[in-house]
Amino acid sequence: MISLDTDVSEDAALLARYATDMGFGWRFALAPKEVLTQLAAAFGTEFLTQPSEPMFLVDPKGATHALPFGHKSADQLGRSIQQFRA
Repeated sequence: MISLDTDVSEDAALLARYATDMGFGWRFALAPKEVLTQLAAAFGTEFLTQPSEPMFLVDPKGATHALPFGHKSADQLGRSIQQFRA
């Protein structure tokens, strides 16, 4: 799992501090403007709004699948992974 920060006002130091303070053990990265443009084109501009909790999965064949907006439980994420795993 990789978390992409879509807030253009944040920087790498702030993102690293946030991940450490929250105890997140996965990778975080700042999304460059080019990536933000591509995400918006592929999934819509709501995908860039952090409160909507946007997520997408990349299946083993490299296809992307946007998940529904909003909070997702661990069970919901697990089912989504299984659905797109094959």
